[in-house]
Amino acid sequence: MSDERLEFAEVAERIAELAERLVDREPEVGDLLDWIDAFHRDGLGRLIEMARQWRGEVFLDSLAEDPVVGTLLDAYGLGVGTDMVEARRAVQAALAEVRPYFHSHGGDMEVASITDGVVTLTMHGSCDGCTAASATLAGEVDAALRRHWVDFRRAEFIESDATPHPPPIAGQVTVGLQIGRSR
Repeated sequence: MSDERLEFAEVAERIAELAERLVDREPEVGDLLDWIDAFHRDGLGRLIEMARQWRGEVFLDSLAEDPVVGTLLDAYGLGVGTDMVEARRAVQAALAEVRPYFHSHGGDMEVASITDGVVTLTMHGSCDGCTAASATLAGEVDAALRRHWVDFRRAEFIESDATPHPPPIAGQVTVGLQIGRSR
């Protein structure tokens, strides 16, 4: 690296060129870059979450206006101008993919919020209070969200006040169960 000062766009372009050349020579470098990308996405996302918790919307607006910081936030889908319509569509497509599994156990889920790459879900029906629901959420739902939404960081579920119970056997659903009931 030389001592010359480059504009941010030039730096980003050079990084992309070097990364492409490295991946061409050593494919596992692509895996390394993916892990670094995931680390940065989650770290920046947590920073944004903290700023929002501290009611830092004015601060976040200033960050988004900065040419370097704003570009980083946008690159990870964390900018103020993140397209929520696209995010909602991607999340709904992912959940549609895994819903048949939940329905086969007499349950369902709904999106409580989508913020900064974090999808918060509420479980309903037999999934509400199911001791296996969090493992299922962490597995099936997480994988589907990663496939459908590039800016996805993690899934969380709202803690249930239902009595904990083991999962039902697929196809054996309790009579009278209200799927998708409001709380």
